Amino acid sequence: MQPTFDQAFQLLKITRESGASLETLQAVYDAGLLSDLLKAENPCKVNREEFRRLLGYDSSVFKVKMGGANNTDEITVALGFPFHDWITQANFPLTASETPTEDEIEIVDPGKSFSEEGGLAILEEKGLERPTYEHGIRFAEQHGKTTSEKKPFVIFLHEAWLDPDRDRRIMCLNRIAKYRRLYLLCPVFRFGDDCVLAGVRPRNK
Repeated sequence: MQPTFDQAFQLLKITRESGASLETLQAVYDAGLLSDLLKAENPCKVNREEFRRLLGYDSSVFKVKMGGANNTDEITVALGFPFHDWITQANFPLTASETPTEDEIEIVDPGKSFSEEGGLAILEEKGLERPTYEHGIRFAEQHGKTTSEKKPFVIFLHEAWLDPDRDRRIMCLNRIAKYRRLYLLCPVFRFGDDCVLAGVRPRNK
């Protein structure tokens, strides 16, 4: 089947965003990696995290593009999984930027239950910065389909938002495939040992 113009455009877009040279793409093609992936019975079911691990990537670090063109309402509608009704542009506004940046989100497993204060101390100890709610929204947009059954709950200890009842709320991503959801938690309660923390790696000056 011959590729359409739209498909050709998407391939060109992927090439540009990856920053790969034509020589690199040719090497990937020659190695047969792309052919193997395309021959999979259902490429959509390939475990991306396992694939990245085999390629030598750190599975605890995710690159997240910040300042994109879409606002919160547009992102949540396109997520493909449920989200809390309060996660809206009105409550969690995103501002588009003409020069989007890229942050690295590191997932930290405390290996035990922890409080909000304890979680922030863990991030500081690891040399990580506190995330913003934008990190939570854009992580869900770009990496929300990652799956974890043992440590499914990614906690974003951003500055808490006050809900209509004046309760403090922060974002959490549930990565259990069957119950995948972006929702809000009250950080006044302790987080269980099935929760992990999202921290932001400092940008190079």
